[in-house]
Amino acid sequence: MEGGRAVRRSGGQVGLLVLLAAGGSAQVAPNRATAYLHPSDLADARALWVNPAGLARGLEASVNADVTVGDPGAAGRLRQLTLGFNSRGLSVGYQRDIFDGGLRGHTYRAGLAGAYHGLGIGIATTLYRGAASGTSWDLGLTYPLQPTLAAAAVIANIGQPTIRGVRLTTTYITGLSWRPLGPRAALSADARFSSDTTQEGYAVGGRWSAPGRLAVSVLARLDTDRHLRRTGLTVGLSVGVRDVLGVIASTPGDVSRIQAASLYGVTTRTARR
Repeated sequence: MEGGRAVRRSGGQVGLLVLLAAGGSAQVAPNRATAYLHPSDLADARALWVNPAGLARGLEASVNADVTVGDPGAAGRLRQLTLGFNSRGLSVGYQRDIFDGGLRGHTYRAGLAGAYHGLGIGIATTLYRGAASGTSWDLGLTYPLQPTLAAAAVIANIGQPTIRGVRLTTTYITGLSWRPLGPRAALSADARFSSDTTQEGYAVGGRWSAPGRLAVSVLARLDTDRHLRRTGLTVGLSVGVRDVLGVIASTPGDVSRIQAASLYGVTTRTARR
C-alpha cells in the first residue's frame, strides 16, 4: 500500500515537472511564419521573421498580417497576432503573444537587407517586452546557385537572451529551394543546428500555385527532430497574386489534432524606380 502511494506520488511529481517544463517553454513563441516558410524561399514582409536576407528580393513594398488560434474549435484561444511591413529591404514588425495564466508577450523586430550580384544579406534585431525583456540579433544570407536553385543560411538568436525564464540559444539554419517552374512552385529543405539539441531538426516542404487571375496556391511542410522523428505537419491554402489571403493549419507529430490555425493576408506592390 505504501509502495503504491510512493509510486503515485512519484508519478505525480514527474507529471508536474513535465507540465512546468511545457509551460516554461511556451513562454517564448516563435513567429507563426517560421512554421510554414523556408529561409531559401521568401518574397515578402514575412521574411523578416524567417530570414532577413529575403527582404532584399526584388524592389517591392509589402504588408502582412496574421492571426493565430491555438486548438481551434470550442476550446480555441487567440495565441498570436503579427503585423509587418517591408519597403525595399527596410522592414519592421510586431508580434503579440497570449500565453496561459494571463501572461502577454510583445516582440518588436526591425530588419535591413540588400543585394549585390545576387547575394542577399540581411540583419534583424528583436526586442522582447512583456513579462521579461531582452534583445537578440539574426543574420541571414541568400544566394542563387543556379537560375532554379537557391541557397540560404541564417544565424538566429545572436546574443542568447533569456526571455521569461527561457534562454534562446544561438541557432544555425541552412536551406535549399528548387524552383523548376520559376516563382510558381518550389521544393525546399532546411536543417537547424544548435547547442540546445531540442532545437535541432530538419524540415522539407513544397508549394505550388495555379496559373490565372485567381492563383490558388497550396503548400505543405514536414518537420522532424534530429533523429528524423516527425514533430509537426503544416498545410496551407491561399488565393491571390498581389493581394493574398490564406489559411494555415498545423498538427503535432502524431497528426492527432489541429494544434494551431492561422488566417493571414499579404499585399505586395512593386516599387517604382
